[in-house]
Amino acid sequence: MSTTWRQRVLERNRAANARFFADQGSEHRSEDAYEEELRRHWLEAVRHYDPAAQLQEELVVRLRGEAADSGALDFRIGNALLKPLREGVSASARKDVELELTGISRGSTVLHVRPNVPEIVSDTNENLGVIDSSITDPAMRDFLKLVDAAEKEQDVRRWERIVPGLNGVVEALDKFDLSMDMRWFSLDGTVRSSHLSRRGKDYVRSLRSTEVQKTRTGITGRITELRESGVVKVKTGTSKTSPAYEIRVNPEGLIGMHLELGMTVSFIVEVSRKTDMLGHARSTEYRFLRVSDGQKRLFDEGQA
Repeated sequence: MSTTWRQRVLERNRAANARFFADQGSEHRSEDAYEEELRRHWLEAVRHYDPAAQLQEELVVRLRGEAADSGALDFRIGNALLKPLREGVSASARKDVELELTGISRGSTVLHVRPNVPEIVSDTNENLGVIDSSITDPAMRDFLKLVDAAEKEQDVRRWERIVPGLNGVVEALDKFDLSMDMRWFSLDGTVRSSHLSRRGKDYVRSLRSTEVQKTRTGITGRITELRESGVVKVKTGTSKTSPAYEIRVNPEGLIGMHLELGMTVSFIVEVSRKTDMLGHARSTEYRFLRVSDGQKRLFDEGQA
């Protein structure tokens, strides 16, 4: 179907669109709701003439800030921004989703991005119609929901698998002191928007903050490695999958313990676990406190 033909259909239905929105009280509707109704009404009208007609998926990213006001895009911004954006959408989809830049327009700097995914081949049975969905659509909607939640400083744990992607986007925006508006256009006509300002970026950065939790525990196993820097590696079983722990010991004290490879030891250690605001362990360190009572007797007997 040619572009001219499409435009004729749109012009033919423009008056009908105007009447429709007047009846709906469109002056009180959001910009997304207005655009969504317009797209769906247009799609319905076009499919009256061509049942196979489809809308296009597109993500519009508007960058705001001094580095974007000229309407020109520094290559570094594009490289830094699109990679974590793709990673976030892919994590949401649980499948690799490639995004391609299809255009840049003015009004600050506006990026037009679309998913590069294999086309779904329609069934030859005309009664089934056209499928107005894709792998990217729910993933992109979830990403925008995450952005919206971050902007409102809400709990984002339900989207935790895609938080790293948003974290990368924020790091890219921070490099150039930018904020971002995102608008997603779905195949079925749905339009969804979200905004990430300084407030939202601050909230995302706060999720990286960590707190240290300290506990004590006992570790018993066989020494598989000794390092002069003060590390004793203890494997707790004979299986390849048995846990192994790197226990930090004061180097001077390590020499006096007379440890040997293959020796069975039982240590009391302090566990320092750093967790972020989502409850994820960022690092865990084991520090030697003392040998267990049974191990101490063995040491004393060996030194007697």
